[in-house]
Amino acid sequence: MLTFYLILRFVHIVASVCWAGGSFIFFLFVEPTAKAMQPMGMQFIQHMAAKRRFNLFMVISSTLTVLSGALLLWQDASGDWLAWLQTGPGLGFTLGSLAGIVVYFVGMFGVKPRADRLAQIGEEIQKAGGPPTPEQAAELQKLDKEMSTYSRIDFVLVAVSLALMASARFWLF
Repeated sequence: MLTFYLILRFVHIVASVCWAGGSFIFFLFVEPTAKAMQPMGMQFIQHMAAKRRFNLFMVISSTLTVLSGALLLWQDASGDWLAWLQTGPGLGFTLGSLAGIVVYFVGMFGVKPRADRLAQIGEEIQKAGGPPTPEQAAELQKLDKEMSTYSRIDFVLVAVSLALMASARFWLF
């Protein structure tokens, strides 16, 4: 059982580092740089999403984080959730988990569909061999605004989840 627990913790930590790191790097560096370098910046983002499969990387790392985290919580609570929740670590890990689950759903239902659509429009523009049509340009602008909003939410919730998870073991009451 100890080996399974250690493997689960390893998967959870590595996957969460990938998820949070990808989120932070995208929000703090990639997105602002891409916006400053229009139209090449949009091509970069589209290439990152479609060819380098950044979206898939984020889906896999976030899913592994949530699933392994849920198993770790189940293990830590040892079947007595209410008693465990009344401890400092129990409360800290639970709150961190809730923030992580919310950000997971923000990513899956907010960020991912828009990122997929951005990649699809990029491919359509490339195939056409010219500038985007007015309809495509309008949709790209709308998607860009929505992605910025979801990226901010994602960034804040990931940071909250990380802070809670990193400190939960030290909540003593």
